[in-house]
Amino acid sequence: MKLTSLLLFSAAVMGASSVQAQERLSFLTSWRAQAEHGGYYQAQAKGYYRQCGVDLTIRQAGPGINGQQMFVAGAVDLMMASHSETVMQINQQGFSSKAVMAAFQFNPQVLITHQGNGIETFEDMKGKPIMIGASSRSSFWPFLRTRFGFTDAQLRPYSGQIAPWLVDKGAIQQGLVTNEPFRIEKQTGQAPKVFMLSDAGWSSYASIVIAPDALIEKKPQDIQCFVDASRRGWNEFLNGDIAPALALIRKDNPDNPDDVVDYVIRTLKERQIVLGGDAPQLGVGAMTEARWKAFADEQVAAGLIAPTFDHHAIYTTRFLQP
Repeated sequence: MKLTSLLLFSAAVMGASSVQAQERLSFLTSWRAQAEHGGYYQAQAKGYYRQCGVDLTIRQAGPGINGQQMFVAGAVDLMMASHSETVMQINQQGFSSKAVMAAFQFNPQVLITHQGNGIETFEDMKGKPIMIGASSRSSFWPFLRTRFGFTDAQLRPYSGQIAPWLVDKGAIQQGLVTNEPFRIEKQTGQAPKVFMLSDAGWSSYASIVIAPDALIEKKPQDIQCFVDASRRGWNEFLNGDIAPALALIRKDNPDNPDDVVDYVIRTLKERQIVLGGDAPQLGVGAMTEARWKAFADEQVAAGLIAPTFDHHAIYTTRFLQP
């Protein structure tokens, strides 16, 4: 065999081996594809997962999709959680798993109300009706009860629509700082008053990636690849050209107009949701013992977990070395 042919044959074999070496993983997001998922889509679009050996499929969630159920059933390998208590709940159900990174240092959950109605602080909301969704009753509501003395008598249903809020100048409802404030200002011409729960001390992370213990133990190199590529993707998405990520996001979910995308990215930057907290020292996705301990303490105070609950069992920082 001539040298040139031999080299071409060797390259082909190496290329085939490289393809065969790709490990397939699936990652379920928390909602339909959107700019809030930009770092993962950027890493996918730029091929960063494949570069370190993972053939990743990003699956978008949405109405009617029970992410926890899919994860526990093994329908997906990794899942994104919007709040820290999700990984606690999964473990309490008997499915051993851990948070391996938290892209959002500060949870974007907010309460919003109208300008000029006399509500200036969280304390001013005590005793007033607050519209929240069913899942929020086990996420941030226990924190508000414990911290500010809110009671369940204040609870009102939240459908995800802003119409009921718009017609009631005294209304308070839940939202995300990257979503409802923009929708309201665009529709009414006036920005609502926004109260971020993280500013009140709620220590929950967001955009948390959870992996089964079995997968961590069996294929730690794949988890490391996912984390490294995602961190790189988030840094690029917030500091560089978003076009690669945006093309994939819109392929999965066309309902991502430019003004919404611009608002999300601007808010993520201004609020330091991804690049703030411990990220400057420890890198994007950072998690710390102090934050997980603080969250566990909040859960104990709210009566949601026993004081003996071992929070060390639900997260790991082994894949987050700077």
